[in-house]
Amino acid sequence: MSSIFSVFVACAAVHSQAQTSGADQVVVRTLAGALSIANVTPVQTDGVTFNVALNGAHFDQCYGSRYAYYADSAVRGKPVGRIIIEDFNGGSSDPASVSMYDFRKHPPVVLSVSDRLDVDDVRWTDDAVFPSANGRRHIFAHGKLSRSQPPASATP
Repeated sequence: MSSIFSVFVACAAVHSQAQTSGADQVVVRTLAGALSIANVTPVQTDGVTFNVALNGAHFDQCYGSRYAYYADSAVRGKPVGRIIIEDFNGGSSDPASVSMYDFRKHPPVVLSVSDRLDVDDVRWTDDAVFPSANGRRHIFAHGKLSRSQPPASATP
């Protein structure tokens, strides 16, 4: 039965590439509206380096010198439903803090995935997210992260 599930996941999974920070502000079109990630200048006393806003209202904060994000939509211009965001708050040599923004929920939510995960890529299904870190596949579902075997016929 697990091999049938693996084949299903491999067929249904959408693969996404990281989008890294580089500009002072990035805007992403989501199911809930415009998500903006903006550089804070100067850095706030509590260490905030990026403010994340949804439709102009506070949504989240990043504390690292850079971030990367993975969106669940592979179609350019299509609004995204979920984003995995890596906050490199420990510097470039330490694993990132990882969160998931779920815009399918009303109201949209920020879910903590891991405070020490260096994501290589992400695959998506309707019910789960499969981040890969250091060649190991994980599954994030129902608010929990656990190790997972990669889908049998998954492609990089």
